[in-house]
Amino acid sequence: KCGSAAVAGFFKVLADLKPKGLKVCGVMTMVRNSVGPDGYVADEIITARSGKRVRVGNTDAEGRMAMADLLCLFKEKALSAVNPHLFTIATLTGHAVRTYGEGYSVAMDNGPARKERTAECIRCCAEKLGDMF
Repeated sequence: KCGSAAVAGFFKVLADLKPKGLKVCGVMTMVRNSVGPDGYVADEIITARSGKRVRVGNTDAEGRMAMADLLCLFKEKALSAVNPHLFTIATLTGHAVRTYGEGYSVAMDNGPARKERTAECIRCCAEKLGDMF
């Protein structure tokens, strides 16, 4: 939900600034981790939008599955776009804390973003843009 709030805030900034020559598409995913007959079950096999079959190893996977499906949708759309850049914004705070410790954000590149040094640019701007508290 916090990742979706960040997307909503980003689109509010875009609406206010109205940058010329920039096409931005966004989507927000929000899920409720459910317990009961409609919830994920460990070792369940689910077919994702991409057609890949995914084994649920962690029943806290609803958000990641929903985000993966929408990322797949945007990847399909990007195939016909000019110079597309895809970003996902997710909290996944538990995993970030286990990996880097308290108070850090995580930025990871895929292949095309690595060539453009996107995560490195985000890291370099962190002191200016990050939460200074």
